[in-house]
Amino acid sequence: MNYNHLNINERTVISLLASSDVSIREIAKQLGRSPSTISRELKRNQT
Repeated sequence: MNYNHLNINERTVISLLASSDVSIREIAKQLGRSPSTISRELKRNQT
């Protein structure tokens, strides 16, 4: 299995866009990542 971790810049962008009510699919498209990756990241870092 070949994958890359999200870097700090990507995590920051995900956080900012998610807090601005941008959809998971749109965030994924902007970052060139899978929507499931974005979803897992958001779920992992919920408070």
